[in-house]
Amino acid sequence: MKLIPVMLLLLVCSDCFLTEDTKDPDLVCPSKAIGAVKSEDVLLPCHLEPPMDASAETVKWKQGNHVVHHHHGGKHDSSKQLEHFRGRTSLSSEGLTEGNLSLTLSSVGLLDEGRYKCSVHTESMNKMCYIKLNVEPNVVCPSEHIEVTAGDDVILPCRLETPADASGKTLQWRQGNNIVYENEKHDTAKEKERNTEWLSLFPEELAAGNLSLKISAVRLEDNGKYQCSLISQLVKRSCSIFVTVVSAGDREVVGPDEPVTVEVGQVAVLPCHLEPPSSLSDLTLEWTVNNSKVHIHRSHKDNPSMQDERFRNRTSLFNSELDRGNISLMLKNVTTEDAGNFSCFVPKLDGKVRRVNVTLNVVKTD
Repeated sequence: MKLIPVMLLLLVCSDCFLTEDTKDPDLVCPSKAIGAVKSEDVLLPCHLEPPMDASAETVKWKQGNHVVHHHHGGKHDSSKQLEHFRGRTSLSSEGLTEGNLSLTLSSVGLLDEGRYKCSVHTESMNKMCYIKLNVEPNVVCPSEHIEVTAGDDVILPCRLETPADASGKTLQWRQGNNIVYENEKHDTAKEKERNTEWLSLFPEELAAGNLSLKISAVRLEDNGKYQCSLISQLVKRSCSIFVTVVSAGDREVVGPDEPVTVEVGQVAVLPCHLEPPSSLSDLTLEWTVNNSKVHIHRSHKDNPSMQDERFRNRTSLFNSELDRGNISLMLKNVTTEDAGNFSCFVPKLDGKVRRVNVTLNVVKTD
């Protein structure tokens, strides 16, 4: 008789052995910090393991006490979101159904750096994990194209967008696919051939974020695309510069084949340019007529004080086109006295032809 309760208990609980263990999933964030480049987008990983549909659950991302993103009732609730993050955060709707709670943060700024909390709340569980975001300034190349004459030195400018110490990171310069400089290691084959330190940095300025590279005694083979990269444990930042090397003696000043004819009172454009097209911004440019100085451009600016009085406020160059070799002169309010043979002269040009004449004919209107 004493065995009956035991038998009944076994019968009542027999189904207990058929029920699977329903342990709540874990919420997983990476243990290592995530790196991001300023102004770019970043993904902060966070997921449920094993996967579980979280699309109808409350998912929240916070930075300190600030709400970064709040997903509730199957949609994003921006009413509780900090203004700083408005319009910059998103979750993947498809990813949520598979337990992926990762946050996309766009247009990252330095203020976004810090510790983030990813959390999910259901009727039966409350899970959270943490992730660290490091934001680093971007690398910028102020000049996208540089032209240099063979034999000269040239500096390829590259810097951190926001001044920061770059001395503890890997600085790499590439020419095409070849690494020519990496943390004071040069292309040794070229170094031996040139018998000098043909590449150098500005080490005293690395702490301020100056990553510029100097190429000494430029050769024609130095022509091409260069990439400046700063590599840390978390991110790689790069920008590019295209270098055109012009052979000394190859350039020449070219004028028109025919005279320029304009009416009195009109504007005359006297054509003159370098062939092949190349930058003139560092050179002195002179326009003269009958020993009178019409227009002088020196040290990156016009010099009206050196100009003949009768041409004051009447002449100009096409300054935006000097980098493409355009030396053409614009002369306003033309008079009959302006007629003559004008000289377009580049005194320090390392070419075969440095001067050409342009004839201006002025006709009276009826």
